[in-house]
Amino acid sequence: MKSLCGLRPTGRLHIGHYFACIRPALAGADVLIATYHAPFTTQETVDQLRFTLTRFGVINVLQQEKIFDARLYFRLLALTYPGELNRMTQYRSSEEKTAHLFAYPVLMVHDVTGYDEVIVGEDQSQHLNFARDLLARYNKTFGENVKIPTANSSAGRVMSLTDPSKKMSKSEPLGCLFLDDEPDEVARKIRKAVADDAGRANLYGLYQQLGGAEPLPEMNSRLKEILTEKVCTLLNPQGLTHHGSCHCSST
Repeated sequence: MKSLCGLRPTGRLHIGHYFACIRPALAGADVLIATYHAPFTTQETVDQLRFTLTRFGVINVLQQEKIFDARLYFRLLALTYPGELNRMTQYRSSEEKTAHLFAYPVLMVHDVTGYDEVIVGEDQSQHLNFARDLLARYNKTFGENVKIPTANSSAGRVMSLTDPSKKMSKSEPLGCLFLDDEPDEVARKIRKAVADDAGRANLYGLYQQLGGAEPLPEMNSRLKEILTEKVCTLLNPQGLTHHGSCHCSST
């Protein structure tokens, strides 16, 4: 099965990106660096993203401008109705309704064409449903048999350490575990993580995502210590010295 996951080069990656993109890539999925989805990005940011992917052993990386098929994209545009794009939640909820954001779903359809499966977050399900409809329309119009990809959202959502009701986001760094965080920083963030019922469930979910199978202790301090060790081990692939020792503590 041919799978795809994508990353916009807009800054540092966090642990949610690992679950949603890097881990599937290590299992064989292609990774698309979606530069056209972030038109104001810099080459430095793209290089930083490539460095992070390489550090984790990801080699099957595609860069959008190098595989872009203008003929396909404009055909897809010609088959798209404005009303379909206007119904997109991302566009409707945005304060800056640019033409780029308006046509973004069509660009995504271009990107996923030819794949059996697309690994997406839950917030991208509307875009993928649109992609499936548009590719079916494309096949009917041009008499082709382009694959209609299915969605894989098994990575789920990784929630903020400081507010488990919200998705982990780089815009709130204290609640976000970045893939280039040093062990001391990981320990500090997890030590300060919310640990009420919702917070504890969030921490346990993260522990399970990291392969933990044992019941966690009742004491929050011990729970955070175990999770810190798990995260530090993940962020130091193959014992690389970039992050120093993995034997970090939450105390």
